[in-house]
Amino acid sequence: MGMLTVLPRRGEGWFEAILLPVLALLLSNFLNPQDPLLLAQDFPWLLIIPLLIALRYAFLPALTSSVILASVFLWHPYPLVQGLAVAAGTVLVVLIASEFSAYWSRRETGRALEEEITATRLRQLADDLYVTRVSLDRLEQSLLYQPVSVRTAVEELRQSLAANHGVLNQEIASRVLYFLNQLAGVQVASWYACNGSGTSPNLLASFGNVVSLDDADPVWRQALAEGQSQNIAGLELGQIQQYLSVHVYKDKMGVQHCLGIEDMSFFAISRENLQIIEVLFQYLCNYASAIQFSQQVLQRWPDCPPEFAVDLLQLQRLAGVVPQVGFCIRYVFLDGPEVEAVVRKVQTLRRGLDVLWLHRSDSRLYLLVLLPFSGPSAVDGYLQRVETRIRECCPTDWEKMFQRRDSLQIDRSEAVTQIRAFLEEREPG
Repeated sequence: MGMLTVLPRRGEGWFEAILLPVLALLLSNFLNPQDPLLLAQDFPWLLIIPLLIALRYAFLPALTSSVILASVFLWHPYPLVQGLAVAAGTVLVVLIASEFSAYWSRRETGRALEEEITATRLRQLADDLYVTRVSLDRLEQSLLYQPVSVRTAVEELRQSLAANHGVLNQEIASRVLYFLNQLAGVQVASWYACNGSGTSPNLLASFGNVVSLDDADPVWRQALAEGQSQNIAGLELGQIQQYLSVHVYKDKMGVQHCLGIEDMSFFAISRENLQIIEVLFQYLCNYASAIQFSQQVLQRWPDCPPEFAVDLLQLQRLAGVVPQVGFCIRYVFLDGPEVEAVVRKVQTLRRGLDVLWLHRSDSRLYLLVLLPFSGPSAVDGYLQRVETRIRECCPTDWEKMFQRRDSLQIDRSEAVTQIRAFLEEREPG
């Protein structure tokens, strides 16, 4: 029976409705030629065939099997009255079984549809719960570590470096790794310092469960060979050995710093976070060198604040690493007593990393505002905020003394050349 019910489903039961009664009649006629329909038995067993087919395939295939069984009355001498009664009973049983089959089929179809809808809703609910759980984990991590912005972190580290004359020590390096954990999701990192070529790196600071230095790691080896920071995506490596990225800095005195990132949070592994790590690392490592070379700028323009010269040299070097490192906003005023109120108001509106320089030239006064790590949108926001507040407090002085203002992007050209462009000074002939 199992083999016979495989094929008929493709033909809606017609094959089974024809084959089963024919085989049953042949077998019963061979075993009992006097009563092939087995009507003289205690139970008419052959009538089970139309019943089963009606339950499986509804009315028409069951009626076909009944007609085949009724064909026995054409060649076997059954009484006519008995044949009519058997035929009527068989048709009635087939009708009842077909109705039950249709009702059951509708119930099964509805149940299957409900199960499919329920399964779909459960999958959607599971996906929503997963996203919610991940969001809550990220929120919990953010609240636990009390995250700070890049500007706040750089401001605090810059103050520590200025107090230490730009020299990176173990305390400052440890604070850098802690800030990288908050800002870029760094979980395991190690900071190495090396004085001169040929000497083994010295572990300056570490964060997380750091393992021993593996100088055979492809990212580490490539970074030291080229003297530039490398990451596993840039080298197109298919397998992580130890380091996700290695950041390298080497100054003109031969002092070399290496920052190896071994592990990061899964959702934090991105090009943006790797760039944040590179910018912060290069900015801090180059601070001592920037302090040294800022003396040339201070000798040329004595009224230049040392912080302005140092940060401009820092940004000028970083411009060769990342495409956009900051802007300098230039205000040009007529020199006079009224301008002092305007300048004082601008100074009170500065943010943490902003550095101001007030320079007098002939009858003009230049106010330069250096905005490190700011993009065009940040510049527009700064201009709108500052000028709105100034027009509220001293509109008359502003209209009388203001001439123009513009914003200039920091690039990789020499710092002295950029300052001359800021102050609109000609190149010496």
